[in-house]
Amino acid sequence: MNNSPPVSPDSRIRFSNIGVDTGGTFTDLVLIDDRGLIRTEKSFSTPEAREKGVFDVLECAARALNTSISDILSRTDIFAHGTTASTNALIQRRGARVGVLFTAGFEDTMAIARGPIGRVGGLPQSQAMDFIHTEPPEPIVPRDMVRGVVERIGSDGEIVTPLNEDALRRSVRELVADGAESIAVCLLWAFRNAEHEERVATICEEVAPGIPISLSHQIAPKMGEFERAVTTVINAYIGPLTQEYIGDLDRGLAADGLANSIQVITSTGGAARAANVGQQAVSIVNSGPVGGLVAARFLGDQLGHEKIITADMGGTSFDVGLIDGNTLEEDPRPFLDQGLPVTLPAVKLITIGAGGGSIAWTDGYRLHVGPQSAGANPGPAAYGRGGADPTVTDALVVCGIVDPDNFFGGAYKLDPSLSERAIMDRIAIPLGLDLPEAAAGILEIVNARMANLIRKVSIESGHDPSGFALYAYGGATGAHCAEFARHLGIGKLILPYAGPVFSALGVAIADIAYSHTRSEPMPLTVDRIEAINANFATLRTSAAADMQAAGIDPAECTFRHRIEMRYRGQMNEVTLDWPSDRLDPGDIDVLRNLFEAYYQKRFGAGTVRAETPLELISFRVEATHATRRPALAARDETAIEQTVPKTRPVYLRDTGYVDADIIDFATLKAGPTYHGPAVIERDTTTIWLPPGATATMDPYGNLAVIPQAAP
Repeated sequence: MNNSPPVSPDSRIRFSNIGVDTGGTFTDLVLIDDRGLIRTEKSFSTPEAREKGVFDVLECAARALNTSISDILSRTDIFAHGTTASTNALIQRRGARVGVLFTAGFEDTMAIARGPIGRVGGLPQSQAMDFIHTEPPEPIVPRDMVRGVVERIGSDGEIVTPLNEDALRRSVRELVADGAESIAVCLLWAFRNAEHEERVATICEEVAPGIPISLSHQIAPKMGEFERAVTTVINAYIGPLTQEYIGDLDRGLAADGLANSIQVITSTGGAARAANVGQQAVSIVNSGPVGGLVAARFLGDQLGHEKIITADMGGTSFDVGLIDGNTLEEDPRPFLDQGLPVTLPAVKLITIGAGGGSIAWTDGYRLHVGPQSAGANPGPAAYGRGGADPTVTDALVVCGIVDPDNFFGGAYKLDPSLSERAIMDRIAIPLGLDLPEAAAGILEIVNARMANLIRKVSIESGHDPSGFALYAYGGATGAHCAEFARHLGIGKLILPYAGPVFSALGVAIADIAYSHTRSEPMPLTVDRIEAINANFATLRTSAAADMQAAGIDPAECTFRHRIEMRYRGQMNEVTLDWPSDRLDPGDIDVLRNLFEAYYQKRFGAGTVRAETPLELISFRVEATHATRRPALAARDETAIEQTVPKTRPVYLRDTGYVDADIIDFATLKAGPTYHGPAVIERDTTTIWLPPGATATMDPYGNLAVIPQAAP
């Protein structure tokens, strides 16, 4: 699908941005030319060799443009990538075998965790409180792959116990003999004095040359022994896989004509060059879904929406985010999986296993959907690839919302008999339901799960969802979003024109960004001004050096200076922006006032403790280089005319079969109102308008849906 005219091989048009997002089921591409026109493509992911999926979707674009991959890449300025490879490796526990070096006496840091966080941290509250049925997560590193290092650095950064190098060498040899493929080094207070960790790295390279090493003072230079260890261990765990994948992709694209190294979107919503990502693999976990929020903020600026809830349903998962203002909301305590809190900047994003490939199942009494997924291979039963489990996609086929002969614009034919058999055998018969009722039940459950997640993100965070616009995107969302928006009372529902590949759009336009953090606890007093400014200066220099290495002039970048602070004695911090790269003595009161205003807004009236001293915990500097973004181009209005009205029966749980209008997306024009019940069919997605819902297209191809007509 595209809104740009064909481009001949000899055209001088350049492509300012290419964004590719590799998900669990599909790989999406967005190509933006230097006129601001957007072309999109979609193909199946290839989990066994993810770089192949990238070249497959590039081949789709090349065929559509009547040219070659090499020609496209030779005319491309920025190639950006988002991927779930690292996320999936972590969730599925398919990372490297890691050996961990802790300060002697602290070898059980990962096992002890931080109270119950090691058991239930990151789980929804309903699961976290179910102590009987909640099992501790599988450890990333078994205890026999942990060794203690005789050394000690004090909280002031002074050496208390020198490093025992002979004992260290023996420990490293043992880890290598036990199969270590990667090494994580997590020494106490290393972020205050990195001397011992740096020496450990040197010895590891001597004893075990070629084995990747992750150092805590580089990966997570912040307070929090457990969180710093988790972050470093995860980096060591997924680092080799990530580095191999990104490296192979970067070299492959370069061989085919790409002049510049690829950029990879990070958990902050910015993008970093491939070389940095290999060393900081933990920073790209959730990289793909974050792209959707970047695109939503971009489109919201164009359409005049400041408050946005994002809903992204693909083949495997359902991701929800919230945007209130110009910046993406940061997660103050991000978890990458159950029991795995990390200490790194990350956009707040909540995910559940609810996608087109989510498997429906029964325990003999109740119907459940997900979190297990059929993925891309074998996929839903209807794909005909050997999958026997009923999925959400199969339910859409049985209910009549998805046309099995027009899936992906007819490029992929589905087999409805396989969907019927899977739902009948696995759901309908065990629960005593007829076939359409069982299929509709699957849809009702998955819609309710998605509505509940949006409720969690909005209402439980103090926001009224009715005051937000809901941006629904992802290949599977269109078939569900009007239903769950209706449940939530949301009246502004936007299905973006680039919705089926929306995360790839965000990946393509993400700014280049590098962030550096350092913890140095200190009181907020005039005598610490020099230390505060020294931290900012050091971090700014590091961020500028990253930009320089990426071929970007730091003078063309913007720098954001942030301070994590708290009342003395508290366990958690809040993060504030400071508008300058330094503080003067007169700024102490200004900073305190900023803190108290933010604190009261976040935690409520009466929470400010004016008599309590403040502590500064960490400092952060973010360097950003703006990526050129396209202006929205009006959609080509020479649309196909749908001269013969078409209808199809669609089964609804409450009313039975209804005759739904079948509308080709290509025939839609800006201005007219389209009424439900209707199915709007597009080459990469299906949009369901339930009875009472209406849709209107704007000049740019975005659909504005009113889920429920006013009484």
